[in-house]
Formats: sequence, C-alpha cells, structure tokens
Amino acid sequence: MSTVNEIVANYIAAWNETDGSRRRDIIARTWSDDGSYLDSHRDSTGHAAIDAMIAAVQERFPGYRFRLCSGIEAHHDRVRFSWSAGGTDTAPLFFAGTDFAMLASDGRFRMVTGFTDAVPSA
Repeated sequence: MSTVNEIVANYIAAWNETDGSRRRDIIARTWSDDGSYLDSHRDSTGHAAIDAMIAAVQERFPGYRFRLCSGIEAHHDRVRFSWSAGGTDTAPLFFAGTDFAMLASDGRFRMVTGFTDAVPSA
C-alpha cells in the first residue's frame, strides 16, 4: 500500500508522462480498477478511459507539465491538493486547480474530482 504522498506524486506523474506504456503503469498504481476522474470538461472511469483522457489533454497542450503547488491534506479516505501547469516559455498559458480525491481500501484513488482555479483568458 502506498502513502498518500506517493499516490499524489504518481497522480502528477501520470499527467506528465507522455510514453503511453509508462503512463498506463502509473495510472494502474494510482487509481483503483474502477477509479474515476471528473471535472467540468471530462468524465472518465477505468484505467483505459483515464489514460485516453490524459493523452487527449497532452495532445491539446503539448509541453505542459503539471506541478504540485500546495500541501497535501488528507483525513479519513479524503485527499485535497492543488496543482499548476504552464506559465513557462514553452507552455505560456497558465492553468491551476484543486483536486479532491477519495481513496479505495487499497490506498489508490477511487475517485478524483477536479476544480479549475485559474485558466487563461479567452
């Protein structure tokens, strides 16, 4: 069983991994088999759907790297943390968000709900 810090680190790593095989391995370590991700634009359940979702985000925003930008708060089976992406010369648009997760009994994410805190202006 992984620690919450390891699961969050794997979560960020999954969003950054562009090699499909390595990304799928990270996803399997991070989400339960029936794990899900939901935000205002995406809704994916299961490893294959989460992998396809992340690949689509990477295709739309090539070169963007996600970073943990807060502490990790966890209690009971709940986890909260914030992330940012972009704001660099190679990825100029800046995004930031806060994600809330629920842990499965094996310590992996069962459910992640994402909220966007900062998006580029239109």
